[in-house]
Formats: sequence, C-alpha cells, structure tokens
Amino acid sequence: MPGVLWLTRPPYLRWSLVGLLVIVSLWVEIRPTSSIRHPYVTRDVARGESVEDALEWRTVAGGVLEPVLGTGFADRDLTTGHPLLPGDTTDAPILVPPGWWLLDVAVPAETTAGMSVQLVILPPSGERALPPIGGLVTSVRPGDYQSDGLVGSVAFPPDRAATAAVAIAEDRVSVLIEARRDRGG
Repeated sequence: MPGVLWLTRPPYLRWSLVGLLVIVSLWVEIRPTSSIRHPYVTRDVARGESVEDALEWRTVAGGVLEPVLGTGFADRDLTTGHPLLPGDTTDAPILVPPGWWLLDVAVPAETTAGMSVQLVILPPSGERALPPIGGLVTSVRPGDYQSDGLVGSVAFPPDRAATAAVAIAEDRVSVLIEARRDRGG
C-alpha cells in the first residue's frame, strides 16, 4: 500500500476551550467594579468636634476603604479632603481637664480612647521609684513603623507633665491601662 494520508478531526475541543478562556479573560478585564459611598472631610475638624456637619459623601471603588457611619466626634485633628476612617471618630467627646498637656507614648494593644492610664517611670538603678502619673488617653493610632505597636496621645496634669515628657523621651516608662470588666473571661 502506498502511503495513506489519514486525516484526523480538527481539535474543536481545544479551540472551544481557548475561546472560553479568551471570553473569561475579557470579562475579568471589563467587568463593572462595585462602588460605594464614603464620607470625606470637607473642612478642618478639631479633636472632639462633631464630624457630621463636615462630611461629603463621595463614590469610591468598593473594598478600598473600610466602611464607617460618618457620625461621632473627631478622635484627632482631621484635615480637609481626608477620607473618614474607623479610628478617626469616637462615640462621645473626650473631655480633657483644662491645663492638661498631651504627650504621645507607646501604649498596650487593648488601649482605647477615653481610658485612664498610669505612667510608671522606671528609675535608674539605685534610685528611688517615682509615684505613677495618672493620665487620660485621648486617641490611639498605629505607630510609624509596624513594629512600633500602638501610640496613644495621653493627657497629663500640668504639675506632672514635664516629668512624664522627660521619662518618655528617655524611654524609661511603662504604661498601665485600666482593666475592663465588660470583656468577659
């Protein structure tokens, strides 16, 4: 028998799979993205001021910003154009007694705005320990670096603020927070 040319069926299955892959790829690229309405600050808002009258709702892509209610009081100073984030507001204004001074200090992970703290100053060896300094946490935010943990703005009484500032600058402090009974366990 001389050479026989056997013709096979064209690869329809492979062609259809490639076509399906192209269609799915196009759909992924051009599909509509979900969008949500999110509040942005329209004017500078001072810490403790209500944010409700200083917000503008804008459309943003879904999943970019964590949803917030857009109510409450500023937990820190907010600037114009800033998207409102979960840590930017608190349910009630935190009232700092007149004349108290704010200092930033590393705080434990369970710290929230409004908590009472005790700043324990660690004395150099051989020296007598100083009494703890009571303070009030006005806001909590992540530290500048991931390994820093949380940083809290803490208000201290005027007669003890300078002592607290020096101890914080020298990194000779330990911060105690009040125990919460409502946490269970």
